[in-house]
Amino acid sequence: MSEYFQIIKGKISDLKVIDTSLAVFGSGALNGLPAISQALMGDNLAAASQVATSNHYEDESDFLNSVQYFTCKIGNLEVRGIFCRVFFRNGDQVEVVVEPCEEDGYFAYALRRPIDHRLWLYPWAMKGSKANSRAALKSTRILILPVYLCNLLFIIALTRDLGAFIAAFFITTTVYILLFLIIYFCYKKLLGGGSKEADKIFATLGYSDPKTVDMEKEFLEVFMNKPESDPDFYVDTTTEEYRQEVPDGVKWVTFYCEAPPIPDYITVIDT
Repeated sequence: MSEYFQIIKGKISDLKVIDTSLAVFGSGALNGLPAISQALMGDNLAAASQVATSNHYEDESDFLNSVQYFTCKIGNLEVRGIFCRVFFRNGDQVEVVVEPCEEDGYFAYALRRPIDHRLWLYPWAMKGSKANSRAALKSTRILILPVYLCNLLFIIALTRDLGAFIAAFFITTTVYILLFLIIYFCYKKLLGGGSKEADKIFATLGYSDPKTVDMEKEFLEVFMNKPESDPDFYVDTTTEEYRQEVPDGVKWVTFYCEAPPIPDYITVIDT
C-alpha cells in the first residue's frame, strides 16, 4: 500500500448527496459503499436496513455520527466519499485527495476548494497522529490533575502520621495514574479515529511534517492572524463561495492559511 494518496484537480459535476451515518461503514469507509450506492440509485428498499433517509435519520442520529455520502464527477472521473456535510457544489474548482477503488472510480479523503481556502476532511481527520496525541494528553491532564491535587490536599488534612500518609499517597497516585491512562487512550481513540488517514492526507498535500498538522489550530490562525478586512487576507471575502452559508452539522471542515506546494512525487490527475 502506498504511503501517499493521489490528487485529482478539476470541476465538480453530477453531484449527488445522501444523509447517512458512520455506523453504516463500520471499521472502514469502503464497507458501506454497496448499500449507499443502492440508495443513490433509488433502490431504497434494498438499502433501508443500512441507510437512513434524511427525516428519519435527523430525528434519531447523534451529532458525531451524522455524515453525508456523495458521488460526483471531476472531469470524466467518478469520485465518491464521506464528509460531515457536503456543501461544495457543481461547477466548483477543487483539488481532491483520492484513493483508487478496487472496482472503479476513486474514494475521496479530502477536498480542497482554493477560491475560499476551505478544506473538507475525512471523519476525525483534523489532526495528524502526533497532534492528536498531544491534544489528548493536554485534555486528560486538564481533567485529571486538579482532581488529583485536591485529593492530595484532602489526604494531607486527614492523615495524622507519616505511614498513613505514604500509604494513602501511593494508593491515590496509582488509582489516578490508571484513570489517567484509561481516559487518555479513550480520548485518543475517539477523537483520533482518522489520524492515520490524516497523516497520509497531509503528506499528500505537501505538509512537511504531516503528523503534527492540526487543522483546528490552523482554522483559528486564519482569523487571528489577519482581519477579514485586511487587503492581504488569505482569500477574496467577496466571493460567493466564501460567503456561502454553512449548514448545521459541520465538524470536519476547516479553512487553511496557505496551501503548501504539492510534491513532485504525488500522482496528480488534472482533468
